[in-house]
Amino acid sequence: MATVSGLFHRISAPRAFAAWLGLFFFADAFRSVAADALTTRTDRVGKLLNEWFADGSAAGLAALQYENRDHSHSPLPVGLYPQLKIYQATEEEKAKKKDVALMDSLRDMPTIGNCSMAAGVTDGGSLPRHYELLPQGNLFLARQYLGNQLYVYPEHFDHDPGFNGVGGYGDLFVVNTPALLISQGSSFSDMPFVKALLSTAAAFPVDTQRLLISKRLLIPTLQSIFRHANRQVKTEEDYFTGTAHPPVFEGSQIDEEKMISAAHAMLPAAIPPVALLRVLEESTWESGKHYFEADNATPYKISDSPVSIGRIFRGNTDTYDMIVSAEKSVEVSGKPIQLRWHLLQGDPRTVRMELGKGGSIAKIRVRWSPPSRTAPGLQSHRIDIGVFASNGINVSAPAIISFFMLPNEVHFYDDKGRVSEIYYQAHNPDLGLPSTDTDPRWVDAFLAFALKAEPISSSLVEQLIGTKGRDAMQGAWEKLNPLLQKLKQLEAAPNAKDEAAKARAAFEKELATALSEPIPAGKQPLPRKSAIQAVFSALADTTDLYPQFQDQLNALVLRSPTPDAAGDLRRQMDRLKKIGVLIETAQGKVQVAKSPDMRTPADRYYLRGLNLTLLSHALFPTALTRSPEPAFVDPRLTIPKAWRDVFLYDKESGERKGWLRYMDGKTAWFNNLGQLLPDGPASSETAQTVHYEKSAETGLSFAR
Repeated sequence: MATVSGLFHRISAPRAFAAWLGLFFFADAFRSVAADALTTRTDRVGKLLNEWFADGSAAGLAALQYENRDHSHSPLPVGLYPQLKIYQATEEEKAKKKDVALMDSLRDMPTIGNCSMAAGVTDGGSLPRHYELLPQGNLFLARQYLGNQLYVYPEHFDHDPGFNGVGGYGDLFVVNTPALLISQGSSFSDMPFVKALLSTAAAFPVDTQRLLISKRLLIPTLQSIFRHANRQVKTEEDYFTGTAHPPVFEGSQIDEEKMISAAHAMLPAAIPPVALLRVLEESTWESGKHYFEADNATPYKISDSPVSIGRIFRGNTDTYDMIVSAEKSVEVSGKPIQLRWHLLQGDPRTVRMELGKGGSIAKIRVRWSPPSRTAPGLQSHRIDIGVFASNGINVSAPAIISFFMLPNEVHFYDDKGRVSEIYYQAHNPDLGLPSTDTDPRWVDAFLAFALKAEPISSSLVEQLIGTKGRDAMQGAWEKLNPLLQKLKQLEAAPNAKDEAAKARAAFEKELATALSEPIPAGKQPLPRKSAIQAVFSALADTTDLYPQFQDQLNALVLRSPTPDAAGDLRRQMDRLKKIGVLIETAQGKVQVAKSPDMRTPADRYYLRGLNLTLLSHALFPTALTRSPEPAFVDPRLTIPKAWRDVFLYDKESGERKGWLRYMDGKTAWFNNLGQLLPDGPASSETAQTVHYEKSAETGLSFAR
């Protein structure tokens, strides 16, 4: 596995500051401390560790080492754990830059490490995202996991609320794995995890730690303790949900005292098992028939490690089927293992699991699933299934099966559960509203609903929430706007930090109250926030919005404060024209290609995407901030395709006959083998195999 450290950069703190930190931490090593102390920490965790080590009930850290891989940008304070060995890179590693960022070799002794480096989102992103997309990357991480080695990496911008870079990009991780830890945030967000892991490893009884290291179970056990102890895990059953096993963890959720207490109480017989997986059977997809990519595309089988199975759902079949075994799961003392399989993330309607052989084997069937919201404003395209092993005393960290839906694809199904259509330029589904209740942009939303200057937007709002509802929005704006203006003045003032903090707290409290207050809105009162979301969503679903108000909307776009609003709208319209959703008359009027009674869910989806752009760029540009471009997808995963495929089935047998492809304003027929039918669906004797290749202008293209 190649090291690509040249792509990465430190993600906070200039070098001079990092050097200053190094001097500070070096000085820390000279604090007066007893020679046999486990740690120089003086907090409760440190006191407990030192007490336990002094009375012989905690093993300490003499058997472990720490490794920093960002050239001491985010280092563990020197002397914090005096017994801990520090990994020193060899001259050869330094010369080949193998002492920084990604690594491709295992360490000779148990290691906890970290690296606060990342590339930009569009350049590959965080180190974990690079690992999971490198050939054998997930397998290497599993070797670390089962080799007493665990590293912590910040997500940087790979797991943040937002869409297409407005705010953030959502959850960009293709697999979820226990073989590393990812911290929410950038530089230094990794260090609380490193400290907690080292403290926990030190707290094990001597015999327990020795057995964990000799059997290579240290990291699976640390992961089990860490995930059980997280503050968001309130009940025993919470541990079997996505709450306990997100791909990225918040440092504020670490309960270090609970972690060290669990480790200190763990006798050898209580060591949790390790869940291990292998695929016995699964669906097979063929390039050019079930999916379309250029040569040397990233395989859809993205991970086949014992603790992380990952598949990219890029096929055009109805489902993906897999039979997975957990029979090789390990229990160090020979106790019987009970296995549990749980959906951690994803729509349960799109996942079916049937267990056999005492729960050690599962038949899994997954259907394409739309993105899920895992937190306010945070969109994820992944289905996660966790497999847990219990010995009746403790439960393992999960092994995880992930199915990743390409963000730029959307699949539609008919009433028989068959794929009816696939579009490869899925729009950004975000309305463009703030993701938190403390965002001042809500004040702009109140004003947009209250204004009567624009006849179209004013009329549409009033139709949906009435005059009283609109007056209630205006009342909120009149109350909040003075507070917001005062806050801006104080935050701009050089010597008003404390006063500004008080003003922000007061403003945010009033804003939260205003958003939650019920107001008259149609048939029943709704909280202001819900009313705003409902109105915008209803307008987005108004399929004939542009044809009905074409001239007025064009005029509004030209006056829009949104940069290149007219260009964004034009590009959106062109995409829909090229795939046959919109048509333009000889008089220059744009119409929907199908009459309302003939429109499919896919047609309504395409028109909703257009309407979202109209809302953010023409009707409510000051209230809504969103990207109108197709959903961002990592270019290593797929090449954009400027077409949609509509699937055709035999009316009598129900068998798929092929599909009709809409592209560049034209249509092309394909049979079910992916062959082009140049003379239409009845011309099977002239079927032609096509070759797909990358084009700078159109993304993926095909030629006979």
